[in-house]
Amino acid sequence: MSDIYDTLRQAVRTVIGATEKPLLHKVMQAVNSELECLCEQGAISIGNDYSLAGLGLECRVKEVFHRAGFEIKRGRDGMEDFIVDAPPDAKPSTPLVLEVKSSRKPHVGRDELRQLDDWVFELSGEQEARKYGLGGKGGPDYLAFASWGLLSRQSQRVFHPTPHKGVLIFNGPIEHPFSKRASDCIGPNDRDFVDKRNFCVIPFQVLLDYCKRCLGDPQRMHQLWTLIHATGGTLGASGVEDSLTS
Repeated sequence: MSDIYDTLRQAVRTVIGATEKPLLHKVMQAVNSELECLCEQGAISIGNDYSLAGLGLECRVKEVFHRAGFEIKRGRDGMEDFIVDAPPDAKPSTPLVLEVKSSRKPHVGRDELRQLDDWVFELSGEQEARKYGLGGKGGPDYLAFASWGLLSRQSQRVFHPTPHKGVLIFNGPIEHPFSKRASDCIGPNDRDFVDKRNFCVIPFQVLLDYCKRCLGDPQRMHQLWTLIHATGGTLGASGVEDSLTS
């Protein structure tokens, strides 16, 4: 007697065989969407938090933010993982661009950080900032062009038409207990990259701890929102109680 996984494999073959060469990414999109719904309904076990990667990790992160009280939604198809909108009356009101990554290494990779940079670039209207300068209109700002939007002669105040805060959730090294992981998951060669873009990198275990303390407490949820926006670099685990007070 076949188990559930053999049955699923046969079902996939049957459906695909009845269709004339469907596109792989469309098939994966449909399957992943249904699996995500089943995870949200509690019909599928995604495993231990310290081992999660891929879709399982994304589903868990979405669940954690949602249970803490945040409005989290899927990002654009094939681009950022999630967008988290500001809670009512929260300051700042800038949405979060959320990327969720895992690795067997202790540090997030530069490729993952560059990917997050791309999504923030597009959603924040960075091209407009580079074209007109980060502080105002009135002709091209060549320093903004040369520095990829990080510097501007026209103003010291960073301006984007639709600003977003870049946040990366990192689970790594997977299979290692949370208690044995380093507190900082940004490598020394990437610290300057993160600092210049004011990205907030949150170790998965830290996210779990903070969001657990927000359950049923809107005040703490607002405090976490402010803390994420105020953090450039790794959001540390120390001082959780001091950071989120009732």
